[in-house]
Amino acid sequence: MDKKIRVAVIGTGEIATKAHIPAYLSNKDIDLVALVDIDQRKVKMAAKRFGIRHFFLSVDEMFKNVNVDAVSICTPPDTHAEVTLKALACGAHVLCEKPLATNIDEGRKMVEAWKTQGRILMVGFNRRFQPNYQSARNSILRGRLGHIYCVEDHLLHRSPLLAWGKSRWFYKPGVGGVILDLGPHAVDILNYLFRDFPIAVTAIATTYLDSPVEECCVFVLEYPKNKTGVAIISWLSSRSIENIAIHGTAQSLYVSPSLFLKVNPTDIPEISLWRKTTEQLIGMKFPHLVLSPNWHRNIDTYRMEINNFVAHIKDNRTTCSNAIDALNVLITCNAIKKASEINKRIEISSLMRGPTDF
Repeated sequence: MDKKIRVAVIGTGEIATKAHIPAYLSNKDIDLVALVDIDQRKVKMAAKRFGIRHFFLSVDEMFKNVNVDAVSICTPPDTHAEVTLKALACGAHVLCEKPLATNIDEGRKMVEAWKTQGRILMVGFNRRFQPNYQSARNSILRGRLGHIYCVEDHLLHRSPLLAWGKSRWFYKPGVGGVILDLGPHAVDILNYLFRDFPIAVTAIATTYLDSPVEECCVFVLEYPKNKTGVAIISWLSSRSIENIAIHGTAQSLYVSPSLFLKVNPTDIPEISLWRKTTEQLIGMKFPHLVLSPNWHRNIDTYRMEINNFVAHIKDNRTTCSNAIDALNVLITCNAIKKASEINKRIEISSLMRGPTDF
């Protein structure tokens, strides 16, 4: 595809204006032709701010008036299915923010539409594009860590109302909650590192004061071959904390967006200190401490994700999609929610394997 790819961004909230729109504008293969939002004031302000000529109040109006090759869907999760189905029916490639949908039936319809229409349906798991996490996965694939038996993921943020979200739907039952917000990121990175899907889950979820949705969740995923994934996701942290511990029979690997630390089983002091002072380790001197060459930069994983989406379109790789992986993540998040509500172990048996090997 030699000509520029014509893109529309649907939804002009924080994720669109801080991530998707700037990423498209920086890509030389893209012509960002339109913005869509039901809020006229918001979409008009965004169009003016970024110099986008066309803006619309509905997806139907946009497709009637401009030709687009692809769309980014940055709307609340309970609208993902409806907007995605319309976009695919109109022949557009789709990059949809996570989660795929809010319920499994809608997610299945989206996957079936993707199979039928022959277009890309990519879901926004931007953590896969973090260089340190990619390096960690490469270490696993090379067998450097031995047999991987446990992966721990910590993903703790402030409340969305105090951070960049500021949208009330985050606290709407059935649409928001930390399990549907941060859960997909945690489940996907565990699947990505294990290169497999879980078969069972146990979980505990909590709220703070009178919140209508869960704000913290700890869950344990059981994988084939006696592998375990553990995640802590939270909206109750005073600051953002993100780190992953990968435990293998030969080595353990501690990794975050700013740190890459290999530890031998005998290096007990380093392990202890990591758990207590993860974010402070950068300034300390350990014999096995290896800083990422990009540790001092703010890696824009959204831009890397969108560049990947654009590259797939440009190369006509329409079979490249993580839609089925995203459906499996949604199924798992649904099981996490149920397990936390009934306080019992839930088996996960309805997963489908994707067409690509992660």
